[in-house]
Amino acid sequence: MRQYLVFSAVGHDKPGIVETISKFVLQFDCNIEDSRMAVLGGEFALIVLISGEPEKIAALQDAEAEFGQHTKLTIVTKTTSPPADRVAKGYRRYSVHAVGLDHEGIVHQITQALAALGVNIEALESTAASAPVTGAPQFILDLKIEAPPSLSEPQLREKLTAACEAVNVDAEIKPA
Repeated sequence: MRQYLVFSAVGHDKPGIVETISKFVLQFDCNIEDSRMAVLGGEFALIVLISGEPEKIAALQDAEAEFGQHTKLTIVTKTTSPPADRVAKGYRRYSVHAVGLDHEGIVHQITQALAALGVNIEALESTAASAPVTGAPQFILDLKIEAPPSLSEPQLREKLTAACEAVNVDAEIKPA
């Protein structure tokens, strides 16, 4: 029976970090099943879902502190359950793309509205960049969400649109 582990690492960005981490995981005969990686400021951040035999996962966890010291990465691990198939339980997936002038509170306003609806956020990615023509600070938010069976698509659209309008952001919602 496979066991699952969430593995996160944060440290100064430099070439070869992903190769080093993937080699570390492989030396324990474990598999990277899902991953998210990004450079934020000057720091590299990674979070991955690893699977393996229970004794291999335990050995990896036993070696994580030494690996973190050697690589100068802050490592955190946590065992978890296998990935859930929420769609099989009636949840519907949507993608949301929102754009507006950058200011404080956009992520909070939108995620607060989604939480109130019982919507699960599967993935969230945001960035601030200069708008193409004006150069004004523009905020871009991309979400992958799962709506519960009790929430109709019109209800989701109405509440999410209202939350976006409250922070002057345009949003596009599509079934995924």
